[in-house]
Amino acid sequence: MTTLLAVGDIHLGRLPAGLPGSLAARRRDLGPEAAWNRAVTEAVNRRVDAVLLAGDVVERSRDFFVAYGDLKAGVERLAKAEIPVLAVAGNHDTHVLPRLAAEIDSLELLGAGGQWQARKIDQVTVLGWSFPQIQVRSSPVPSLPQLDDSQFRIGLLHCDRDQSDSPYAPVTSAELADAPVDAWLLGHIHRPDALSGDRPIGYLGSISALRASETGDRGPWLIDINDRRIRCRQLVLAPLRYEHMPVDVSDIEAVGDCANLISSAARQQLQALAELESPPLAVGLRVVLTGRSSQAKAFPDMAEQLMVEATVWQEAGIDCFLDRIQVEVEPFANLDKLAIQTDPAGLLARRLLLLRGPQGPERQALIDHHRPQLAQLAEAREFALLEREIDDQAVAKALEQAALVALSRLLAQRELR
Repeated sequence: MTTLLAVGDIHLGRLPAGLPGSLAARRRDLGPEAAWNRAVTEAVNRRVDAVLLAGDVVERSRDFFVAYGDLKAGVERLAKAEIPVLAVAGNHDTHVLPRLAAEIDSLELLGAGGQWQARKIDQVTVLGWSFPQIQVRSSPVPSLPQLDDSQFRIGLLHCDRDQSDSPYAPVTSAELADAPVDAWLLGHIHRPDALSGDRPIGYLGSISALRASETGDRGPWLIDINDRRIRCRQLVLAPLRYEHMPVDVSDIEAVGDCANLISSAARQQLQALAELESPPLAVGLRVVLTGRSSQAKAFPDMAEQLMVEATVWQEAGIDCFLDRIQVEVEPFANLDKLAIQTDPAGLLARRLLLLRGPQGPERQALIDHHRPQLAQLAEAREFALLEREIDDQAVAKALEQAALVALSRLLAQRELR
């Protein structure tokens, strides 16, 4: 059996942003360098046959010396264990990764200059292609060479799948499926794919959470090939992770009880994470308050106050903090009935029904109308280190959340009259 450790986007030199004060001083211990060191340890302990790096190993071209020490130390540990390291360059490290490979013995760059290159590891042939410049607007897959050998073939590629206008090596799912390889291990998109089935094709994802929106499991993949059968398993070892945590507040009697509800949900989630083979050192909770309540109007102010007062605490030996509290609590109101009205509450009800309904011209027009305002906000200097996801889903979610808050307050004003 041939065993490989495949690593997606590492982004050495990029430190986690938005951490609370007591954790900000430990950013390096929670960032990509720490995740890379954990991956190297796994590779050595498991005695894998090779480590594959799917591009964007380094955050920026000027980060040569930022990345040099940690990358070199890791590669040297692997070389001492007789584990080769094969890498392809992505759009972030187009120029710096070849320079690092020239300086670090045992770091082998595949596909330099945008030319496919094959490298045999035991009974497996790895085919790699590297970015020749920062922007590549055509697919490299058609130039994949035809090989005569009968070995198991793995394609290692940094690319943008099913995005025809992308400047980052756009490829289609169809051409990946039609290519003469047995598996594709992809870099560029930070959300990992399942990599399941007899012929896995998909993204490895980022090795650690690089932004708060990158929730859930992160880590390298263990690739086992035996008798032309492949099995991929993610090793969840990111030192920092973010968790999407819905909390239903429908049953609480007072808004003040919400803090206890959040802490109880956090305790359960952290206890489960503590059971991982490599537990995280810190977890940021992205709480979403859901359900229906007669006190819906009070939750936004309560959430804001909780965020002001929140500090880092420990659960099951893991540092835990509130990254944000998003309020999606609905008032006790019949949206269909409200939508008939011609007042502001009726308008908000119609907008909410539209946002929650199927895709259509009117819904798309509403999203497109508000996108520039959200995009402008995302580009503001105050939010430079935060995520800037402004796709249709993100815009619709932001509009729905704002409409719920406004509707709750309008209905509360009615009660006071």
